[in-house]
Parts: sequence; structure tokens; C-alpha cells
Amino acid sequence: MNDFFRDRQGNAHLLVGLQSHNSSTGSEMIGRSIQAIRHCGGNLLEAPIYWNQIEPEEGVYDVSLLKDLIDQCREANLFLIPLWFATSKNGHPNYCPDYIKLNPQTYQLAIGPNGAPVPSLSPHCEATFTRDRLALTEVMRFLRDYDSKQGTVIALQLENEMGLSHTDRDYSAIACEDYARPVPAELDDVRLEDCGWQGDRDTWRGRFGRHAHEAFCAWHHARYIGRLAEAAKSVVDLPMITNVMIGEQNLEEAGLNYNGGGAVGRVLDIWKAGAPELDLICPDIYNTARSEYLRIARRYARPDNALFIPESPPAGDANAMNAILAVGQYGATGICCFGAESMLNNDNSLHDDSRSMMLTLKTIRHLEPLLIKYRDTGRIHAFAQEEFALSQYLRLDGYHVQAHFFRDNPRHFAYGSRINLRSRENSRLKEDRGRGLLIQTGAHEF
Repeated sequence: MNDFFRDRQGNAHLLVGLQSHNSSTGSEMIGRSIQAIRHCGGNLLEAPIYWNQIEPEEGVYDVSLLKDLIDQCREANLFLIPLWFATSKNGHPNYCPDYIKLNPQTYQLAIGPNGAPVPSLSPHCEATFTRDRLALTEVMRFLRDYDSKQGTVIALQLENEMGLSHTDRDYSAIACEDYARPVPAELDDVRLEDCGWQGDRDTWRGRFGRHAHEAFCAWHHARYIGRLAEAAKSVVDLPMITNVMIGEQNLEEAGLNYNGGGAVGRVLDIWKAGAPELDLICPDIYNTARSEYLRIARRYARPDNALFIPESPPAGDANAMNAILAVGQYGATGICCFGAESMLNNDNSLHDDSRSMMLTLKTIRHLEPLLIKYRDTGRIHAFAQEEFALSQYLRLDGYHVQAHFFRDNPRHFAYGSRINLRSRENSRLKEDRGRGLLIQTGAHEF
């Protein structure tokens, strides 16, 4: 993918948009989502497509839901990332067809450490993978036939926050057989932080210590997603991404604070080894504290994984500030907010709580050509007002830069220019924290 998402002509795009609520596709709510994107000046809609509607009966496929989404995005001149809600929605099989849910003997649930099933499908069950792959292949064939020329669909998200709910791994008989096998050779060079390595490289416990169960579960989820991505790309060579319920929260224990086996920061190297067919692994960041947000951004902004944030809060000052830093400091190639319809009032006007985020999204979108051109050059700098801060200093070669933040109090003005940046769409900007991007486009040009 070469960091940026590209259209059919090869042009790079920085994706700025919104994600619809989980059950909005196929309803009038998609129209409201598109209206919210217009308010934010975005170029992308993320919306789910559901396995149980794509395959309402076993072996019977209906892709009209996806066709309608594509048509609506074409009319609105937006890119689309369909979200394949299949085996996993936040680790749960909510959107699986009934024939999957009603036949757990064939399509196995994962088993917790107490011997009871958990509400997640096992990644070790080949029968589930086979049906998931067949349905996804039908989706990809439709995209090949209906969208190959226009390229409205710019990427596809596989599953949603993959992992096991309420357990660190699957304890079923088939999973225990896999656990007893040697660690795959693909993980020979992978080490986990704070794992208590015991020296036996052949076993999961010996290789990964206290994180052995999480490492094992991550490998099998990565292989599940990686094989799906491989099958999908064999039909249409689209970028394949997956999103993550982040692990940087609370006690950071798999199955307790986040889905076991998910692509959290601790096991990101395992996922990269297990799913090389994936183009991006993307964190859903709802953390508002700046230190937490930036810690997550740092972990996913890697040379082998450009930072793309598919879900974040649609309202509040915190995400409006943090998104600027994600783009300016970590070269994010896309920022999206979840719950597009929630940004609107009943009359489709923008809700006051979302105006700060709207302004940030518009700012990023308007600077798209420069952000693409100067990414990874060290010439993009972000300013974001910390609590109590009246200014922020930046030292560059040949220049000292000082950003002054102010509200209505004249004493906060510094010597020199007193430019008060305002937006026609946001007369309440004076109540927001100060933020911005500075891009050096020449030796003496900014």
C-alpha cells in the first residue's frame, strides 16, 4: 500500500471520515452518516456489511446491501471502506448467519479455562473459517465485477476487533492439541516485553513465559485473518486492514481488559508474522488522556505499519487535539470517528459537542496535499495546547517557533502578530484548546 491509500489511478489519499453505527447499513441512517461527513469535509465512509445478510441461508448469497452502500458513496463522491462483520464483532459472533450460531458442534465456540464456552467463535475451527472465506469471496467477486474501474471501495476491513471474549485463549480440545505443538518457526525472532522467558524455545510457555497463552491465541487469530486476506486478495488486490480493541488500558491482561488474541501492542510482532497478507493493523483509540493516546499511536506507527485510526470519539476536545498530534507527530494516514449519526441534531445540523472535532477533521482534510507530500520528511510539526499552557516552543534549523494560545483575555497575547484564527462553521472556536499544524515547504517557507 506504500503507506497511503491509493485510488485506481495511483493517487495517494489521506483518509478523513466517519464510521456509521454498527447496525446502520441498510437503513436511512447511512444518509445521516453521509450528511455528517459533509459537515466535516471528509472523503470517507466506513460502514459495516453483515455476514448474516450477505449469506441469509447456507450457500445463498445476496450482495445488494454492499451495492447500495457503493451507490450511495458514489453519489456523495466518497470513498468507502466496508467493514466485514462476520466471525467477530468485538469478539462476538453477533452477525454470523443462523446456521453458524445454531450448530456449535460444527462451528465451535471457544472454551474458557473453567471448561464453559465463551461468546466467541474459536479460531481453531476450520469449518468456521471455510464458511467465512466462502462468503467473503462472494463479496470480493462482486467488488471485482462492480467496482474495479471506479474504485469507490478503497480498502476492506476484515472482522471487527477480533479476539476472544472473557478468556486469554481457547481451552477446547482442538486448541489444546495446537498448544502442545512446537512454536511456529515464523516466531523465532519475536520477543515479548515482560514475558519471563524460560529458555525452552519449542514451547509456548518456554518462549513467551507469562504471556504464553496470549501469544498462542494471537498467532492463531493472526493466521485466521491472514488467510482471509490472502483469499480476498486472490480475487481483487485491495488493501486489507483489521481493527483492534487496544490493550493499553487498565491491567493490560488478555481476556480481562481486552479480547484475548487481539492484535494489541504487546503481540503486534506476532500478528505481523502471522498475517503478512494484511496491509494495516489499526488501533481503535478512545483514550482521551494525551499520554495514553500517544503511547498507542507510537506502538502502531511503525515502518511496517502506517498509523490509521478507524475509530475514535466523534465529540469532545480531547480527540480533536489528539488527532492533530497523530497526523503531525506520527504521520497518520487516516483518522475516522465512530458513530457518524451521533454528530447530528434531529434536523441534520451539527451537534455542538462535535464542532471541535469537525474543525480538526476539516483542517487535516484541507492540508491533505501537503501532509502527503511532506510525510516522513521531518517538516510537519503539530501544536496542541496542554492544560494550563499559554504557549508551545519549537526549535528548527534556523528558526525558533513559538505558538501562543489564547482565549478572550488580551493579556495572553504575545508580542508580534495577533492573528485570531476563526472558522465560519465554528463561532465558538474561542472556547476550544489551541491546535494546529506547521509545515515547512522550503528553507524559509512555512
